[in-house]
Amino acid sequence: MSGGLDWLGVGDAAEERTADGLAILGGGAARLAAHAAALGARAALVAKLGEDDAGRRVRDALERLKVELQWLRTVPGMQTTVWHQPDGQAPDRHVDRGADLALRLDELPPTSVMAALTVVCGYSLSVEPARSAALGALTTARARGGHSALLLEADLLWWTNARMTRRVLEPALAAADSVALQATDAQALFGPIDGREALRLIAELGPPVVYLTQADGSVLLRDGRRVYACPAGGAPRDRYAGPAAFWVGLAQKTVPRKAALDAVRYSRSVRRAGAPRQAISGPGVERPRVNSHRL
Repeated sequence: MSGGLDWLGVGDAAEERTADGLAILGGGAARLAAHAAALGARAALVAKLGEDDAGRRVRDALERLKVELQWLRTVPGMQTTVWHQPDGQAPDRHVDRGADLALRLDELPPTSVMAALTVVCGYSLSVEPARSAALGALTTARARGGHSALLLEADLLWWTNARMTRRVLEPALAAADSVALQATDAQALFGPIDGREALRLIAELGPPVVYLTQADGSVLLRDGRRVYACPAGGAPRDRYAGPAAFWVGLAQKTVPRKAALDAVRYSRSVRRAGAPRQAISGPGVERPRVNSHRL
């Protein structure tokens, strides 16, 4: 988009602690924006960090990738959210909630800030005031001259607030032009279900484009009434990599099926979770490469 952003991410920014003790970039909105920037998109992040060492490491990691951070605020007296094994089984997960859930609707950039794609993550829908900020970002995407995208994260929402999951997701789904989810998210919403049926049920709630990553890493894409299967050679190491690459393609007007195929290839090229692939404390940042045209 000439004169505007390719990507405006809104929501959670955190540090993530892996099972082997690494501190990596965490939070869906932050990780997605990092992948988008690594792929060459002009990406900005709207979020909040605490005034602590974790927040400084997160900010430094995003700066190295050239994510635009004029709307990334540091909140005195608050801690940065820290996730412990969010990709693991529910008994192994733990979250120390922090500043990212304090993002308010009135802290979104003015609608004069144009963006081809506004991307929101479902975890931000878990509590107020972040919920209103996330919904506001989705509903104002058209006013920014672009489209809205939602990373569903129903599994994390169910784990943190099971009673609210369906109720808070429905208005977000109604406002989203496209949605990405994993098989575990579909199961949290609908129970054991076939992937194609999950696509149909999600599409009935509003979004015409749905990108579903299955347990084996393959992707089912629904674009209008058509469904496409995109095979993969194994589960991705970073669950944010595929949706990020898919949405970068959409932001740059790639047709959805081609964007999905490119996204599967890109996700396979990311060798370790935590875009930009390295631990936050590691020296420098390596930009992932994809064996297709640059998205």
